[in-house]
Amino acid sequence: MKKYFLVFSLVAVFSVTTFAQSKIGYMNPSQILFELEEVSAIEQQIESLVETRDQDLIAKSTKLQNDLATYEEGKAVLSAEARATKEQEFLNRNNVLEQERETYLNEIRQKRTQMMTPILQKMDNAIKAVASEMGLDLVLNEVTSYGDAIIFYSNEEKLNITPQVLAKLKAE
Repeated sequence: MKKYFLVFSLVAVFSVTTFAQSKIGYMNPSQILFELEEVSAIEQQIESLVETRDQDLIAKSTKLQNDLATYEEGKAVLSAEARATKEQEFLNRNNVLEQERETYLNEIRQKRTQMMTPILQKMDNAIKAVASEMGLDLVLNEVTSYGDAIIFYSNEEKLNITPQVLAKLKAE
């Protein structure tokens, strides 16, 4: 039993020592993306695409609403079978509109991902280069994608490599 305790203690001490010797940096990728002009240009292109597609969907939705209002005004004179047929037609048109909307949202997401992938790859390469230049073993993200802090405190601002990564990206 003492042997196991001794082995465990030694492993724990060496693990802590190894971790304590690791050089760690951190950065804020959101800040970098905010400051890159390429990202701003992509967001403008996506916004333009969204506006165009929104106008199309709004026009189709307005047409459907107007047709439905016209139907509501005159449905009293229709037979039960004609009403059922018209209502099914409206349901089908609404379903098609919803499918178009989902397809449109997926296309926007895919387009944004496609356009951002090269920038994210360049940022990843810049992070690796700065970390290598500074002799870092680990680079942490300062915040989560929801804005929650991961790094609450750092005694040394030099551990924040965000400015170096940004400078490297802007130099490319």
